[in-house]
Amino acid sequence: MQRAAQLGFGGQAQPQGWNQGQPQGSGNDGDYDHYNVEGSDRQLRGNRGGSQGQRRRDFDFDSGGDNMIEDVGGAVLGAAFGFAGRAIGRRMKKAFEEKVVPAMEAKAAQAQQQWEQSQAEQDAIVARYPELRGCTKDQVVFLDGGVRTVPVSEIKMPVTVAQADSIVARLR
Repeated sequence: MQRAAQLGFGGQAQPQGWNQGQPQGSGNDGDYDHYNVEGSDRQLRGNRGGSQGQRRRDFDFDSGGDNMIEDVGGAVLGAAFGFAGRAIGRRMKKAFEEKVVPAMEAKAAQAQQQWEQSQAEQDAIVARYPELRGCTKDQVVFLDGGVRTVPVSEIKMPVTVAQADSIVARLR
């Protein structure tokens, strides 16, 4: 009934005979909402849920003028925490930009260089041994027209020209 009266329904919110025999608005109910148990009706709930509502209650400085010093102290602390949070955020961003980004760029450049070397070696192997073949189904490497094979599991990746020389020697 209290919530219905707050929403402007007055005394007409409940049909006649509703809640008979029970005291209206019993004192031990606290903030319990009998009509919105799951909290699904936003009109009844108002701003009670969610992070914004919680923040407003935590930093509610209007205590009716009972303790002005606590209100001012709370406002000062709120502002100080805001400045400290922004300062910490700026320091973290600066550290990220000065340390993490260059390290990531160096790793990426190193990986790019290794990939280019690997590609160059693969091209050299293909040019040197055009008869070298591989079967993905059987996971083996062989020479075109040959009868010997080498399992791919025995080959260390990425394959270098020296490794390719030793594999071709085994296959001949």
